[in-house]
Amino acid sequence: MGYLRKILCCYANLPLKRKITVIVYASFIFLGIVFSVNLHKLTDYYDRDMYQTNAQLLDNVISNIEAEMSAISNMSDYIIADNVIQKSLTLLMDSPDNYKAASYRRDAYEALYTYMFLNDYIRSITLVTDDAIITMGDSLEETELDFDTTAKQAADANGGTVWISDKMTNYATFCVRQIRQKKYLNLRKLGTLYVKANLDKIIADALENAGYTPDVTEFILFHEGDQIYPEKAIYEQNQILRKNLSETYQIESIDGEKKFIIFGNMNYVPWNYYYFRDYNQIFYRATQVKLTAVFLTAVFLIFSIMFTNIILKNIFKHLDYLIYKMKEFGGEPVRPSAKKYNYQGRQDEIGRLHRTFDEMTENVKALRDENYDKQLLLKDATIKMLEQQINPHFLYNTLDTINCMAQMQGNEDISTMVLSLGNLFRASIMQQKELIPLEQELEFLNSYIQIQKIRFKERLQITIDIPDKYNRILIPKLSIQPLVENALKHSMEFSFEPCGVFLTLIDKSNRYQLRVANTGSFFEANLLEKIRKNTLRPLGTGVGLMNIDSRLRLIFGEEYGLSFLNQDGMAIVLLQIPKGTEDVTE
Repeated sequence: MGYLRKILCCYANLPLKRKITVIVYASFIFLGIVFSVNLHKLTDYYDRDMYQTNAQLLDNVISNIEAEMSAISNMSDYIIADNVIQKSLTLLMDSPDNYKAASYRRDAYEALYTYMFLNDYIRSITLVTDDAIITMGDSLEETELDFDTTAKQAADANGGTVWISDKMTNYATFCVRQIRQKKYLNLRKLGTLYVKANLDKIIADALENAGYTPDVTEFILFHEGDQIYPEKAIYEQNQILRKNLSETYQIESIDGEKKFIIFGNMNYVPWNYYYFRDYNQIFYRATQVKLTAVFLTAVFLIFSIMFTNIILKNIFKHLDYLIYKMKEFGGEPVRPSAKKYNYQGRQDEIGRLHRTFDEMTENVKALRDENYDKQLLLKDATIKMLEQQINPHFLYNTLDTINCMAQMQGNEDISTMVLSLGNLFRASIMQQKELIPLEQELEFLNSYIQIQKIRFKERLQITIDIPDKYNRILIPKLSIQPLVENALKHSMEFSFEPCGVFLTLIDKSNRYQLRVANTGSFFEANLLEKIRKNTLRPLGTGVGLMNIDSRLRLIFGEEYGLSFLNQDGMAIVLLQIPKGTEDVTE
């Protein structure tokens, strides 16, 4: 914060031209940053859009691949349940050395012919028993396939389909099923079915149907870290797998080329797929666009700064002329160029400033010429005012003289009234703070009460019940006396009945309430509001009540002030002030 404060202080002390220059340059820098951020976001948006487009196409590719694999799996259901194949394999199992064994194998072989051409993506169908290998299509040798391991995997599947494409199958793709005897639900193992699928053709057709071209796209399948498609490794496996893609798509550099990579998992088989698209051309175009945009932005900023400097220089030249004129007016010499320039024809702010200053100088000169006469007139007016002014001390001395004469003649009522009147007069005109202690305010009130007691005699009963511990509370000067005066005016001047006025203080949790209650009158509802709107004509005290309420609200806040109510046959005024206003000075 201290460092920032120093920067702001330095900026505040800069000339106006420098301040505007800083603001303009900062605006240009901010616009440059915003432009760069938006350009970066635009590139990200393009990448996301390309991912969404390719992801939708890849979903179709994967769906087509899985659909063809599912079709092959469904066809294998018919093969293992075929009656001819079941019978032939059962006879071979029961009589492996029978002279008809060759006939049984031939029957099974011929039965496979029908299924071989039901699907365009089947390369071979092989039946493997303990003593025979029957293959329709591409030949299958024991050296090409680990029959023991694959047969165990098929057995573990409990008759289900197992797709194998790894080292055990020499990276060929097989749909493997165990064949069990269905007659009498014997479920005896008769052999193992191997359907060799043409995975290359399945994937190539799926990619072609989705609109992918081999020159810009690459599609790779992995199973447990081994590449199973294509047959030839495009990239080193560890080079791809060590990328450890955390997003659904990424842009990576592989072998010095930019690649757009999408990663995903297949649902039908536990295989992973990677989709690679050549990003070099796209990256090159995006880079060119960025560089072009940055270059044009830089050129624009440079020309804008130069143009801004020229404009600011031209503007502040005339402000400098105005400063020189001011110095000349103060007695210093002015630059000749400032004198020669004519501002009478300029209608902009600069022209108006110069014309206004010229007019002001002419007016000041005229005022200087008249100043002597005005000073003489002012002196004469001051002397006359002093001659006619009444000295307040003369009034105090006169009241004191009346008080002494009343005491000499034994008239205590006149003496009390004069003394009380003098105290009230001093309280109203003496210079002091707006807030005074409650004790002093009660002294002023007591002077007023003394006068009213002489006037109303026994008809007036005033009770003040405020403990001495509240004497240091600060309240606005002369705020209680008008309330008591209001109570007397409404209850005694138009009635000959006795009147009681009760002044108490209520200590609330967060405020003090001075309560002025009187008998013999009542308040109308919303009294102050009606007085403000002139819907109620006050009996000489409305302005005083509004004045007290306004002072309280201005000093302490809107939640404080005066409130009026009628309770227990008395009219009550509540004067509310906050706690914490006590006078702590000794």
